[in-house]
Amino acid sequence: MLKRWTKGTLGALALAGTVGMAYAAESTLKVSYETSDTHIKARTAKVFKEELEKLSKGRIEVQVFPNSSLMPSRQEVSGAIQGQVQMILPFVSFYESIAPSAGVFTMPTLFRDYDHLDKSVAGAVGKAVYAELESKGLKPIAFWHETPTYVFTSKKDVSALDDLKGLKIRIYPSAALENTLRRFGANPTVVPGSEVYLALQNGTVDGAVTTPSFAQSLKLTDTLKYMIKVPLVLGGYVVAVNKAYFDKLPPDLQRAVTQAAAAATAFNQKAIKEEVAATEDAMRKAGVKIIDVSAAERAKFYKAAEPVLDAQPDAMKALIVEARKIN
Repeated sequence: MLKRWTKGTLGALALAGTVGMAYAAESTLKVSYETSDTHIKARTAKVFKEELEKLSKGRIEVQVFPNSSLMPSRQEVSGAIQGQVQMILPFVSFYESIAPSAGVFTMPTLFRDYDHLDKSVAGAVGKAVYAELESKGLKPIAFWHETPTYVFTSKKDVSALDDLKGLKIRIYPSAALENTLRRFGANPTVVPGSEVYLALQNGTVDGAVTTPSFAQSLKLTDTLKYMIKVPLVLGGYVVAVNKAYFDKLPPDLQRAVTQAAAAATAFNQKAIKEEVAATEDAMRKAGVKIIDVSAAERAKFYKAAEPVLDAQPDAMKALIVEARKIN
C-alpha cells in the first residue's frame, strides 16, 4: 500500500513539476520610473505588465519599480544601456544627452495636438529618433502620452508673459526648453522629477514647468497654486528596452513584448483624453488657479519661443520641417 502511494505521489509531483516548468519565468523584466502608481504612466505600465505576462504565459515576469525606487530618474537611461534595468519609461527629454534627435519631441509649440504628435512618431521623425536610440543600445518599443506641459508658479499670479521675468522656474533636462524659458525672461533650473517637491517647499524655485498629471501624482499642488494655460510641450515617454536583453529573447517572446507595448499604447492613447480633463479638474479642487490667458497674450508666448526653433542645428531643423509637413 505504501509503495503504491509513493509511486502515485511521485507521479503527481513529476507532473506538477513539468507544468510548473512550462509556465515558470524564463526571464525577468524590471521596469523603472519615477511617478507614483496613480499617474497615467504607471497605469499604462500596469497594462503592459498584465499583457506581457499573459501573452508570454508567465515566461517573462515583469517587475515594476515606481517612485524611483530602483534608481533615480537621471540614471535610468545609462542604467538601461548598461543592463542594470531592462526597461525604462523616461520623459523623452532624458534621452537628449545620448540621442539629440529626441529633442524634436520637446520642441516648444511644435506639435498642434496629440494626433499630430502620433503621426510624427509613426513617420519619418519617429523613425529617425528610434534609430539613433537603437544605435546607443536601446530598443524603443512605444511612445506613451503625458498631459501637456505648462508653467506653474507658487506665489505669483502670472497672466502675461512679462509676469515671468526674474522668476526661478524648474525645468526637466531640455536645451530647447531652457532657452525658451530664458526667452520668456525667467531663470530656468533643471531639477529631477523626484526632487521637485522639496525644491518647491524650500523655495529653491518659484515655480515649475511640469504637467497637471505629474503635479497631481507627486502632490506638487501643495505649493504650486497657479497654472498658465499656454501649452508649451506635449512631450511624452519613449518606452525603451535594453537592446541586448531584447535581442536575446526568442522570437515568440520578442513578439509578446511588442504586442504588450502596443496594447498598453492603445490604452494610453484612449486614456489621455480623459486624463487631461480629469487632472485639470483635480487641479482646481486642490486650489490651483488655472489662468486662461487671452489669444493675444498666448501669441506673445509662441512668438517668444519661435527663435528657439529657428536656432536649432541643421539636423534638428530637418526633423522640425518633417513634423510641420504633417496635416
